[in-house]
Amino acid sequence: MKIFVDGKTDTALSVNKDIVITSVKGSDNRNLNFLLKEDSKDKKKLFIYFPKRIEGEVILRIEYRGRLAHFPEDIKFTREFLSDKPVAYVGEEIILLDGASCWYPCIKTVNETATFKVTAITPKDYEIVMEGDRVSRKVNGGITNTIWDFPYPSSGIYLVGGRYIINEDKYNDIKLYTYLFPVDVSLSSTYMEHTKKYLELYERLLGKYPFKKFAVVENILATGYGMPSYTLLGQSVMRLPFIVKTSLGHEIAHNWWGNSVYPDYESGNWSEGLTTYLADHMYDDQEGKGPQYRNQLLRDYANHVEPSEEYPLTEFKNRTTPEDRALGYGKGAYIFHMLRIMLGDEMFYKGLRSVVTNKRFKSTQWGDFRKAFETVSGRELGWFFKQWVERSGAPEINLGEVSIVEHQEGYTVRAQIIQKEKAYEIYLPVSLETVEGPMLTYHWIKGRDNIIEIDVFENDKTPKPKSIIIDPYYDVFRRLNPEEVPSTIGKFFGAESRQAILPSKVDKELIDVYANVASGIENVTIKFDKKVTEKDLRQKSLYLLGGLDENIITERFISNLPDEIKLREKTISINGTEYDKNDSVLVVAISSPLNQNESLLILSGEKPEYIESVAEKISHYGKYSYLLFFKGGVKEKGTWTTSRMEKRFH
Repeated sequence: MKIFVDGKTDTALSVNKDIVITSVKGSDNRNLNFLLKEDSKDKKKLFIYFPKRIEGEVILRIEYRGRLAHFPEDIKFTREFLSDKPVAYVGEEIILLDGASCWYPCIKTVNETATFKVTAITPKDYEIVMEGDRVSRKVNGGITNTIWDFPYPSSGIYLVGGRYIINEDKYNDIKLYTYLFPVDVSLSSTYMEHTKKYLELYERLLGKYPFKKFAVVENILATGYGMPSYTLLGQSVMRLPFIVKTSLGHEIAHNWWGNSVYPDYESGNWSEGLTTYLADHMYDDQEGKGPQYRNQLLRDYANHVEPSEEYPLTEFKNRTTPEDRALGYGKGAYIFHMLRIMLGDEMFYKGLRSVVTNKRFKSTQWGDFRKAFETVSGRELGWFFKQWVERSGAPEINLGEVSIVEHQEGYTVRAQIIQKEKAYEIYLPVSLETVEGPMLTYHWIKGRDNIIEIDVFENDKTPKPKSIIIDPYYDVFRRLNPEEVPSTIGKFFGAESRQAILPSKVDKELIDVYANVASGIENVTIKFDKKVTEKDLRQKSLYLLGGLDENIITERFISNLPDEIKLREKTISINGTEYDKNDSVLVVAISSPLNQNESLLILSGEKPEYIESVAEKISHYGKYSYLLFFKGGVKEKGTWTTSRMEKRFH
């Protein structure tokens, strides 16, 4: 390996704890002294000593071996949780070597990059895949020899291997591969077909794909990772029919954002927000569901980010919690959405293509996007990035007094727009609703108290407005007003303080099940229904375990459930459909009747095995207000409707 030494007589590298160094040689092939010291739970520090002070490039030949046999069973990949634990595993079933694990001697400094070429020698039924280009693959006797070359600066080397069946195809001059387990090889054509569609889409919007190949690689762990020129998807993930329409495109988009244009993590990771906007959001937007997607981002922010926990996007590095996701992915996506609304599609994509061209394989900051958008639009945007990227928090907007005045030419609508606390400069969409449909206008607001006026010239096509709606399509990143946020499962799990209440009128087996469910939740206190106090009920979000004739507190609040849900002696009715209570588990969230700022979540079932199964799953259904599981599967789900910032004219 080649490293740069800054006028010192030694240098330090990191290696995995299970690596043993056997020799280190310098540029002249002479042995160098070295020392290994424990550095952390997973890493060791490798100190290499030179015979004299060196400044400049040094070529090192390091020989090492290791048995990386710890199987990472706790790796998770869900909407709510993304494991950041680096993997280093070599086994019969799969090889997973994550660059962050330092399975090779690595330099762990900020934005450190290097090119590499790897020769992998494996048994003939093992196939290896890595970043970059497959230079050669030869099978001789019982051995497969594969050479991979990545000629671009990279922050890590990721090697994956397994007993794969390789299928190959092409899109223009891009080589396409699928590395699938034999049992799933039938998925290859579907993934190839959708890969071509995404490459066509993103090359049209962003410019030439930055690599010579793209591969879809299967993993026995539940992962969804995107590395330069390939994606590693878990077997259970790959088999889901919607993944080719969502996650696959997201990982392909990462080849522009994150895998070739590199985020400068010290100044804020912008790549997750931008990729979310150009993938997940775009796919919904193309189907006319963009407003619903953005509304969900705002709900996630309201549910998971307390005002005291807000931090600016310049501090977002990666996602490990729902709070990080709501900020780095959700608010990050909104930054680019608001820029697109403000600048228009032509200037927006021109700015992105400029970044792709000028910053490919370079560390890139939020400021580089500002400069690109300023150049293509001719507008000064420092204020925009300062308030949305460098500043923490979100604006709170309310609709104040509204009036409509009739005059000879038509009508003038006058509306007061109020911002709480620190005001933002906002390009605010406002819709006047008429019998002919919406009339959308945009207005700049800057202070805490703003007045906007909209003239409506009456004719056959623009009759008198019926109402005014502020931000009708959720185009502005903001903290939703309470009436805009439905009670959801996610709102309960995002609460700062939670009280679990166990039922006293059930047998010991059910009590034990419910107690296990409650103990698996963070930041929760647990009491029986007979011991809970009025203070507990008023000051915390409540988790009521058990239903009618089981939990005294559930019985107290059961009348507060919406009409869509009816609990009877032997059945549960959801939207008029009845289910046998014996085979059902109901999960329903409402606002606490004693404190509208807190949530109340009910979990009720009859059979312990169903209750345990449902309790493990429900945090993944955070956007829903109610769920009905029947014989272990979801039969009903939905979210309560909410009001908008709207006032009607009389």
